[in-house]
Amino acid sequence: MKNILFSIFAAVALFLIPSCSDILEEQPRSIMTPDFFLTEQGIESGLTSVYSQLRWIYGPAGMMYLAVGGTDEATYGDNKDGYGLDLDSYNILAGNGGLTTIWNNTFPAINTCNGIIEKGTEAGVEASLVAEAKFFRAFNYFLLVTTFGDAPLDLGSGELKFNTTPSRLSARDVVEDVYTKTILPDLEDAVDELPATPRTTSATNKIAAQHFLAKAYLTYAWWLERNSKTDPNGKSPAQYYQLAYDVAVEALKNPAPFGLQPTFREVNLAENDYNSEILLCADHTASSYLYDESTANSWGSNASNNLKSNRSSFAMNMDFEMSVNGNKFIYRQAIQDVGRPWRLLTPTHEVFTKTFPLADRALDTRFDGTFVTVFRANYQGRTSWDGTVLKGMNGIDINNDDTVFYFPPTDADTANLLRESSGKFRYYADRAYGVWSPSLITRHSYPSVWKFGPNRDEKTPDGPLKNDASTRPFPIAKLSETYLVAAEAAVKGAATQGGYTARDLVNVIRERAGMPGHGAEMVAATPATIDIDFILMERSRELYAENLRWYDLTRTGKLEEYAGTYTMCEANSFVAVTHTRPIETKHYLRPIPASQFDNMDNTDEEKEAYQNPGY
Repeated sequence: MKNILFSIFAAVALFLIPSCSDILEEQPRSIMTPDFFLTEQGIESGLTSVYSQLRWIYGPAGMMYLAVGGTDEATYGDNKDGYGLDLDSYNILAGNGGLTTIWNNTFPAINTCNGIIEKGTEAGVEASLVAEAKFFRAFNYFLLVTTFGDAPLDLGSGELKFNTTPSRLSARDVVEDVYTKTILPDLEDAVDELPATPRTTSATNKIAAQHFLAKAYLTYAWWLERNSKTDPNGKSPAQYYQLAYDVAVEALKNPAPFGLQPTFREVNLAENDYNSEILLCADHTASSYLYDESTANSWGSNASNNLKSNRSSFAMNMDFEMSVNGNKFIYRQAIQDVGRPWRLLTPTHEVFTKTFPLADRALDTRFDGTFVTVFRANYQGRTSWDGTVLKGMNGIDINNDDTVFYFPPTDADTANLLRESSGKFRYYADRAYGVWSPSLITRHSYPSVWKFGPNRDEKTPDGPLKNDASTRPFPIAKLSETYLVAAEAAVKGAATQGGYTARDLVNVIRERAGMPGHGAEMVAATPATIDIDFILMERSRELYAENLRWYDLTRTGKLEEYAGTYTMCEANSFVAVTHTRPIETKHYLRPIPASQFDNMDNTDEEKEAYQNPGY
């Protein structure tokens, strides 16, 4: 894969003893010194390492557990591990691996950015390269403050300085200082200095910087408002909401070379990766396990590398391999509709009754563009198939590409459903396939998330690549979200421009989502007055399972309201149960990982104050 940023460059330490391996010369380095950033080659290698860091967070299952599980979008599946169960029940421990991954990988990237920003001008590189480092320093600090709250600006050698002094002491700076000292000014500089057209495929750019600057203004305004905080720059939440709106709308007015895809399905279609709607993504590659920094087809001997694999396609994939009438009809394939079933996370019943209500699906393509609801036989494609056509329920033949499992949109005709002896599905008295109506969805059997499904050249059913992790890029930011950021700022009181009211902005997305010929009906169905709840539901419909939901709900103060209860049938059961999650104020932040305290020489009192309240 050409013109995409890949590297085995790494900088791994804790406040911070950076090290790296220069991908261009393949010369291992045990210490990264400031002089490393005095050449264009050093700057570019450092930037490549920062892009590589994204793979630790975006694509692996850990972030999906943290940002999707435990919300109205998903609960744990029947194949969950301890982390998934704990997160869903809000028994969130400081030893959680997903949290440790975020904490331990953002700081090396920040430190690399510090070095590039300090030495870039002296190295004589273009300002746009230094601006990429500013973007990612802000990006990583934004991830830290929205996940953990206060974050250290001094990594050992001074505030926002490249750290060359190993230190086991640390202090966290308050959220307001992190925003005003680095997140906002760095992104403002990035907007001014980055080109609109990325220098290479999936590199950051002016439009991505505008997107994250608008989102940072918006999130910071909510933070000041919800926590009664005072901004060091003297601005009010209302002023920041206005800035968020203005920056987002400016991006939407001049988005070239970016733009919305013609249909919602095309945004997530595997054959259309790196399309014009994707502002930022975490790259992966099928060309080399070395450059993808993973062993995609197994956990292998290097477990840490495999934690970088894009397993998003596994996480919310149901068990389509179960037998029907004693026969197996569906086999794993490296295609978007099937993939590998892990069942780590399951959409809640509310996803099918509230997020994507039946009344809307006749007009809105986003349900079908998000989930797989029909699973078809592919067993005839196996090289070992002897030509025998197997029978499904009621002794009816199931031929290749015939339906094996189906999720009908309603609970209608349930009187015509019979209980299958295994208890895993029901079936119609006159048909060959198993069914689950919305109220029968379990932790074992549910519509799989289609948008992340894999796409490889070798597609033989049960072939050698059937268990490989996806090598598709994982989306981090889309232009469609920029519309929703601007709309949210407008809802919060920003003065709007003609043609860019909250309703106008939302309707651009909704019209695109409409079934062919029904875009106008989608627009007409939009409420006359848009509120934050409508924005949140539109965000979930447009960006379902993209590692945003927990951040959306905590930003807006809606975590308890939206995630406090959910409905689900247990595996092998068709009894819907309402579950309550014990969400508290402390859950608006995650605990500082235990590994941080293991590596600190601060006093016990300082360590206690370092941890977030309640953990």
